[in-house]
Amino acid sequence: MTGPGVDVDTRVAEAWARIEAGLSSVLPASLRLLNAPAPAPAIDVVEAALGVALPPDFRASLRVHNGTDPGLTLPSPEPSPVPLTNLCDTDQLVEMTRVWRDNHHPDPDWDDPQVWAYLVDTKMLCLNGPVRPIVGSPGAVVVGDMNGDVWWLLDFDPAPGGTPGQVVRVDVECVSWDVLAPSWTQLLVRYAEDLTRFAADPGTSPLEIDHHVGPACEWGSTPSDFWGTRPAWLRDVQPRSPHT
Repeated sequence: MTGPGVDVDTRVAEAWARIEAGLSSVLPASLRLLNAPAPAPAIDVVEAALGVALPPDFRASLRVHNGTDPGLTLPSPEPSPVPLTNLCDTDQLVEMTRVWRDNHHPDPDWDDPQVWAYLVDTKMLCLNGPVRPIVGSPGAVVVGDMNGDVWWLLDFDPAPGGTPGQVVRVDVECVSWDVLAPSWTQLLVRYAEDLTRFAADPGTSPLEIDHHVGPACEWGSTPSDFWGTRPAWLRDVQPRSPHT
C-alpha cells in the first residue's frame, strides 16, 4: 500500500520488506548482516552531534535496520545486502560524516559552477543530476561507503533543481557524482525494484551481484555517456578554467 495517505513509517517498512523479499531470493545469507532497529534516542544523538535534522524517512529506516554489519573481517564472510561495504549505523553516521567533513577545504577558484562546467566539458568531472561536487561538503551526511572510495550521502545543500535530503553516490577515485534518488524512501523502492528484476531475470536489472560478495557498488553509477554532458542546472553556465 502506497500513496499520500500512508505515513512515512509504513512506506519505509514496506520498502524494506520488499528489499528483504528480494534478498531472500537472490542473497539469503546477506539478511544476517541487516542490523536490528535503532532506538529513537540513539538517532537523536546523531542529529545533535552533526547539527542536522535527519529526514523523517531516514529516521524511520534506522528504526527498521540500524545499518548493516559486515563483521570484523573484510571482506565479510557473508555477502553484503547492499551495493556497499556497509550502511552506517548510528555511531558510524557520526564518525564517518566527521571524516567526510574534515576533507572540506573551501577554494573559490574551484568551488564555482563555471569551473564545474569547464571540468564536465573537458571530461575531468562527471555529474549526473543536481549535485554540487564539493568533497567534504558540510551540507551532507555520510550514510554508507565502499572501502572509503565510494560514498553514499544525504545531501542537504543540493544544486538548483535538487531536493534537500536527496541521496548522492560519490566515487572519489572516478570523480563522479550521481543523484541516486530524491529521497531515502525512493532509494529503497528503487533498490527493491531492481532486486525483484534481478530475481526474475538478471539481464534486465542494473544490479550486478556476486553471490560471495554482494551487489557491485557500481549500481547507480554514472553511465559512461554522461561523461562530457552537463546536467540541466549547468547547461547555460559560461565555463571557466581554474588554471587561468
